[in-house]
Amino acid sequence: MVDNGNFISRFIQNAENTPDKIALQLPQMDGQNCLSEASISYGELSSLIAAYKTLWQKKGWKAGDRVIVILKPSKELYAIAMSLFSLGIVAVFIDTGMGRKKIQMAIRDSNASAIISMKALIKLFWLVPALWPLQRFSIDGSGFGYRNIIDQVNEVISERANTNDTLKGIERSNTDHGLISFTSGSTGRPKGADRTHFSLIQQHLAIRDHWPDEVDDIDCPCFPVMVLHNLSCGMTTIMPKVDLAQPSQVNAEVVIGQIRQHKITRLSGAPAYIAALVNYLSQQQEGLNTVSEIKSIVVGGATVSKALAQGIRQAFPTADARIVYGSTEAEPISDVSLDEYLGEQKEGYLVGHIASQVDLLISNVSDLDEQGKTITEEVLLARACQVDEIGEILVSGHHVLKQYIDNPSANRENKIPRKNVEATKSVWHRTGDCGYQDSQGRLWLSGRIKDVIRINGQTLQPYPIEQKLDQEKGIQRSSVIHYEGEVYLFVQPSQKKTASSVIESITRIASDHLSDLGIKHIRYIEIEKMPVDGRHNSKIDRPLLRESLVGNKAHKSQLVAL
Repeated sequence: MVDNGNFISRFIQNAENTPDKIALQLPQMDGQNCLSEASISYGELSSLIAAYKTLWQKKGWKAGDRVIVILKPSKELYAIAMSLFSLGIVAVFIDTGMGRKKIQMAIRDSNASAIISMKALIKLFWLVPALWPLQRFSIDGSGFGYRNIIDQVNEVISERANTNDTLKGIERSNTDHGLISFTSGSTGRPKGADRTHFSLIQQHLAIRDHWPDEVDDIDCPCFPVMVLHNLSCGMTTIMPKVDLAQPSQVNAEVVIGQIRQHKITRLSGAPAYIAALVNYLSQQQEGLNTVSEIKSIVVGGATVSKALAQGIRQAFPTADARIVYGSTEAEPISDVSLDEYLGEQKEGYLVGHIASQVDLLISNVSDLDEQGKTITEEVLLARACQVDEIGEILVSGHHVLKQYIDNPSANRENKIPRKNVEATKSVWHRTGDCGYQDSQGRLWLSGRIKDVIRINGQTLQPYPIEQKLDQEKGIQRSSVIHYEGEVYLFVQPSQKKTASSVIESITRIASDHLSDLGIKHIRYIEIEKMPVDGRHNSKIDRPLLRESLVGNKAHKSQLVAL
C-alpha cells in the first residue's frame, strides 16, 4: 500500500484487492420504516468516488476548501466524503439534532463554500441566512437556488465510461484537515472537532488494535462514522434498519432479523439502542431469545447499567462483549469486557483498561476554572491524582484531536499544550469527565465536571448515587441535580413501582451518600420519562432538567427528609 498521508489510501488498496466484495448495504429509511435497501461493492464505490472527484475538479474545488455534507447514511454520503478526502477538500459534518439556532452557528463557523444535502433541507435555504453565500446542491432533486448533484455526477460517469483512470488521493501532511465535525455542547457555540488526515488514520489504527477485525467479518454499526473505519479495514458494513435520529425507538425485530439473515458478526451502538435489541430478545420464546451469530459487540457513547450488561450477556451469549469509553475528540480511550464489569461491586462505572495509544492523566484542576486561573501542563502534573483519587480525566495521543477549528476560546479551555513530546501528541485534551484509576490501573467514571455537586465545602459525584438508585426495583432511571443550593432527585419510576418503595429507596440510598455533606433533605421529582441527548438517546440531558427548575414551574417536588 502506498501511504501518502491521505486517509483514503487504505480504502483504495481494499478496492483494488477485493473489488467485488460488498462494501456497504444501506437501507433507505422513512422514520423507523425501511423503504428500500441497496448494496455497493468496493469496486463500484471506488468508481463512484472517482466520478465525484472529477466533478469537484470540474467545479474548480481545491485542497483546503470546505464543503458541508448533511446526508443520511447512503452510498452518496460515503462516496462524497471519500471523494472530498481524495482531493484534500475538507468535509464538514454538522449534527442536525442540536437545533436550528446552533446549526446556523455551525454553518457560519465552518467557513464552507458549498453544502450538499437533501432537498427537504436545502429548499428552505432562504430562511437560513447562513446558507445564502454557499453553493447549494441536493442529492434528491433541484429547485430555486439549488441544483441536483446526482444529475451532474451521472454526466461525469458517462464521460468516464471508457477511461481507465484509477482512484488516487493527493499527498497530505500531519496537519492537513480532513473532516470537521460540529457537535453541540451543553452551552455555548457548537465546537468543530478538527480531524486531520493523520488523526483519522491514527484513530482507525487505534480502533483496529482495540477491536481487531477478521477478513470475513460483517459489521452492523449504529455509529455512521464507523463506516469510514470499516472501509479502511476492507470489511462489509450492513447498516441497521433504524432511524438514526431516534435509535432508541428501533424496531428491534427487524434489526435482529438482519443479523440472522446476513450472519452479521459485529455489532455496535449506544446503550439505548442496544437495550432495545436486548429487551426484544428477552421477550422471545426459548431458542429465539439469543443471537449466536454475533462474535463481538461494543457498547459506547454513554454509561452502561449493570442490568443492561447482564441483558447483553444473556442475549449474545457467545460474543466478546465490551464497553468502550471515548469521545468525539478521543476514541478509543479505554475498554472493559462485560464479564469483568459485571464482576465488580464498587460504586461508579468501570470503563476499564487504558488503550495503548493513550497517555492518561487525572488531575484536580476543576476549581481553577471557577477562579479564572490559567491551567498549564505544570499545574496539571502538580495536581495529579493518586490511586483511587477522583479528578478530571485528560488524555493525549496521536489519535487525540489537537484543536477545535477556528475556535481559540474552546482550545484555551479544553486543550492544554504539552512540552517535550512529539508534535502529534502536543496537547492534553480535557474530557470534562471525572473519574479515577484503581490499583490495577483501570479507569472508573464518577460524573461530569459540570454536574458535580458542591455544597458545604464538599463535593458529591453524581454517578455512584444514581447507579445505586437505578438498581432498585421501583426505579427505571434517576438523576441528581444541584440547583440554587438545593439537591433535586429526578426519578423515572419503573412500571411496577409503588410510591412507598421508591421513597424508601431514595431515603436509604440518598442518606448514605449525602449525610456526610450535611444535607438534611432532598427534593424528589417524579417524571414520566428521563430526557436524553438527541444523538444517542442515552445520556441524561441534565441542562434540560436544570432549565425545568427555573421558577419551580415545571415540576412539583416532594421534600424527602434524610
